[in-house]
This record gives sequence, structure tokens and C-alpha cells, in this order.
Amino acid sequence: MKMVKKLICALMCVTLIWMSSSIAYAETTEDELVVLGDSIAAGYGIENPEDTYGYLVSSERDFMLSNYAVSGDTTTDLLQLIEKNRQVKNHLKTAETVVISIGGNDFLHLGYESSITELAEIISSGKDSKIIQNLLKTVKSNIRTIHESIRELNPKAKIVLQTVYNPFLGQSDKLTQLLNQLVELFRQDYIDIYNDEADTDANMVIADVEKCFREYYEKTKNTSLVQSDFIHPSVKGHRMIADQVEIAMDDVHRAEWSTVEKSANALVRLAERMFE
Repeated sequence: MKMVKKLICALMCVTLIWMSSSIAYAETTEDELVVLGDSIAAGYGIENPEDTYGYLVSSERDFMLSNYAVSGDTTTDLLQLIEKNRQVKNHLKTAETVVISIGGNDFLHLGYESSITELAEIISSGKDSKIIQNLLKTVKSNIRTIHESIRELNPKAKIVLQTVYNPFLGQSDKLTQLLNQLVELFRQDYIDIYNDEADTDANMVIADVEKCFREYYEKTKNTSLVQSDFIHPSVKGHRMIADQVEIAMDDVHRAEWSTVEKSANALVRLAERMFE
């Protein structure tokens, strides 16, 4: 009987070692990082591609990078890309992690396609503006469907969804001041849409770029996180986004380890009961 118990204990130890080694192997093997989204993710305006946050994250975390971000894309454009582009689908199926930057152009298109007078009228209407209400409904619906489409292709991938920062903080010309007011008008609605979506999926986390950029500006009154076009992140901004994405990635992996650790602890408790 003692021999049988020793054999069972040895098997449990082997199981625990295998579980730990599997995690270590997953962390050291080159997995694929798929980046989706708009010009922020595409690295618009950055001279050296190695300074973009997609490259920084993939290099620092030993990922193979596949970047399918398209400058100017809205949430509707990204949804169509995922649904219709076979190459993107194939890479999403095998991705270990998917990072998404989208939503900024939905409101930018509204701002740039309106005259200053029209923009001022939209802002003065506030949340009662039908244009704002429809925009928020579209973004919310598209974010949900983008999420669902990725999950259909890959049920296990880690998804990092970036919040949309306000690039117009501290800018002084008339148009950017109006655009700043426009963004501030529905900023919290955007935050709620992204956070609520992430709450539906244990393997989906938020990279809170909006909070990070805002806190930096409020502390320094410095606009150096964005380029001179008042929109796209600078090299410094990309570094900060990379940090937020990596923090979010760590949050997912910590959750995974917690699940494995609970399973291992359960096996240990079972073994202890058997030897009592």
C-alpha cells in the first residue's frame, strides 16, 4: 500500500513539473503578436519602424510581429478587414496575442468632415446630439462584433484593447480646441464601451492609453507624447503605449498562472488527504 501511495505521489509531482515547464516553454517560444487598427498602430509619422510600439512589444517580449493596422481605418473598416481579408484571418487563427488600436478615426472623421460652425453646433447639443448618439452606437456595436469575430477565429488568444487617448489636450488653435471639446464630450462613453467589452472575456484586457496620456499631460502640461500634427503619438508616445500594452499582457498571463496555480494546489491538497 505504501508503494502505491509513493507511486501516486510521484505521478502528481511529475504532473506539476510538466504544468510548470509547459508555462515556461510557452513564455520562451516565439509566438505571434498580431496588431490591428488605425494609423496609431501603423506607426504613422514615425521615421524608424523600430520606434513603433508594435515593434517594441514584439522585440521585448520575443514575439513574431504581424501588423495589419491601416491608417485612417475606423471601427467599421477594421471589422470589414477581419471578415474579408483571408491573410488577416489566417494570422488571427494562430496568434498568441492580438493588440487593437481603433475608434479614434470614428470621431476624427466627424470632426474633419464638419465645418467649424457645424462642429460647434454638435458640441453645443452635447449628449442630445443625434450625431453623437449614433456614433457611440456604431462604435459600441463594431467593438462587440470585432471581438466576436476574433473569438470565432481564435478562442484562446489574448486580446489587448487600447483605450482612445485625446491628442488635443493642450493644443491652442481654434479647430483643435473644438476637437478637444468634441472628444471630451463622449470620452467617458468611449471608456465605458471598451471596459464593458473587456469585462465579458477573461482573456481580453485593457491597455489604458487614454489614462496614461491624460495623466502625463496633467502632470507636465507637456504635449510631447504626440507629433506636431496634434494626433499621432511621437516616439516618446509610442514608448509609453508599448509600456501600457506590456502591462496589460502581464495582467493576462498573471490570470493564467493563477488558474494553473489553483489547479496545482488542488492536487497537493488531494495528495495530503490521501496520506493522512
